[in-house]
Amino acid sequence: MKKVFLKLFVLFVLTGMMNIASVAEPKENSHLWETKVTSVTVFKNGMGFYLRQGDVTLRDGWCVSDAVPPAAFGTLAIFPYDKNEFVDIIGAGSGEIVEFDGVDAPKDLVTKRTRLEACKYLKVELSYRYHETDRTAAGKLVAVNSDYAVLEADNTSFAVPIESINKLQILEKPLRIHVSSDNAKMKALNKKSTLGMAYLRKGITWIPEYSLELIDDETAELTLRGTLVNEAEDLIHCDVNFVVGVPHFIHSDYLAPIAVGQTIRTIGAAVAPAPIASQIMNRAGIAADVKRDKFGIVERTVDIDSPNMGKATGNLPQWEGTGATDFAVYVCKDLTVRTGEKAIVTLFTKRIKYSHIYHWNIPGEITHSLVLKNETDTPWTTGPCLAISDNNALSEDLLKYVPKGGSGEFPITTAVNISHDEKESEVERKLKAYEPSRDFFVDMVILEGELKLHNLSNIPIQLDVNLPVQGKPTTASYDGNIILHSDNLKLLERSGNISWHLQLKPGEAKSLSYQYERYVPSR
Repeated sequence: MKKVFLKLFVLFVLTGMMNIASVAEPKENSHLWETKVTSVTVFKNGMGFYLRQGDVTLRDGWCVSDAVPPAAFGTLAIFPYDKNEFVDIIGAGSGEIVEFDGVDAPKDLVTKRTRLEACKYLKVELSYRYHETDRTAAGKLVAVNSDYAVLEADNTSFAVPIESINKLQILEKPLRIHVSSDNAKMKALNKKSTLGMAYLRKGITWIPEYSLELIDDETAELTLRGTLVNEAEDLIHCDVNFVVGVPHFIHSDYLAPIAVGQTIRTIGAAVAPAPIASQIMNRAGIAADVKRDKFGIVERTVDIDSPNMGKATGNLPQWEGTGATDFAVYVCKDLTVRTGEKAIVTLFTKRIKYSHIYHWNIPGEITHSLVLKNETDTPWTTGPCLAISDNNALSEDLLKYVPKGGSGEFPITTAVNISHDEKESEVERKLKAYEPSRDFFVDMVILEGELKLHNLSNIPIQLDVNLPVQGKPTTASYDGNIILHSDNLKLLERSGNISWHLQLKPGEAKSLSYQYERYVPSR
């Protein structure tokens, strides 16, 4: 009876100590590395390059952390920001295990108490022997005194005699990281260190959208907005880099080995923060402004399961193929977008120059387009664009990739202020001009055509005319450009093209003439 009373008294005292300690001490473990996303570079193919950062106090060079994010194969790196330190071991498994058996760790009370103190406020499982019976107890380690360790689970507190503990396992923190130093005086690191994590993963994308407002006859205002779709992990006061173009990620469908159960990965002795960031980001083919001056605590655990971007993006088209060899980065500072959220961000608003161009691709109608001159400092990515003039919608179409210093066309409408007509007739025929095979003859026919144009508007226009012909073009008025297609050289399959670039003054009419020869079977 006395033993039972003594145990209850000890538990009562320890629980009281625990409550007092919980008020006096912050309930955080200094050896737990908790990170926050400080920067993410987002590509239009559903991939994102993440940089995480956080402070931690090392215990003999070691610290623990949450699960590894679902990093793409070959892109995961963990590194210190101190140039005198390097990460040499990263372990992952069911959680750190210490056996007090005299081999893994000493059996003495001081060693056990020290290791327990380093695990305070973490969920642990303790194996111990009580009354000649092996037992286990699991819960949050909330207090450690000279003789007992106090665990808390399901609003219940209980004490485990430290002397009887033979095994300690940390739960829910499967990642173990070891930091070393080239400095002999710092071999056993027990200091505060800042660590970073860099990786590429799926689950985040952005969709560009433009608006084009015509201000006067030659000036327009182009605005690019990006819709960020985040199905990966929380971004809290994070710098987001929106990338034009999609680099080549050959292993994006494979996870890093340590993220799927491998236990050890060596980063190397010469790794420093800047080289790690630059190597991986050079692999991605970009150069982003990485902000490293803030850190904090992430509010939720990174989800290992691959997110379903299809549900988030629906049937949105993919345009990453256009201009994929050139890259530019639009940076948005201090953005908060949690998992499952979307955000529309204005990336730039710029004044640009524009002009008009008309196209007649025969046999179609004459179309009217705007020529947008990119004299800005970045390329324009491919995306849908709404053109507006005097608060009225002119057109909504796809603005294709325009490099810096180049020009791009944006279609407006079918031209109604230019009348056009075309006619074509045979002017000469040479009967049985060739005999390709026995009893098979072909005639050479010369055809002549005329294209009539009349500018009915009160402004001068530029017009490009493109005429495909089924034969060999021979002559064209107004310095028309003649091309014979080299991939169709068989006598009956020859084809070519005639094109003109014209200036038509207000009210001006022009007649374009041309000839071409064609071989047809004799009747």
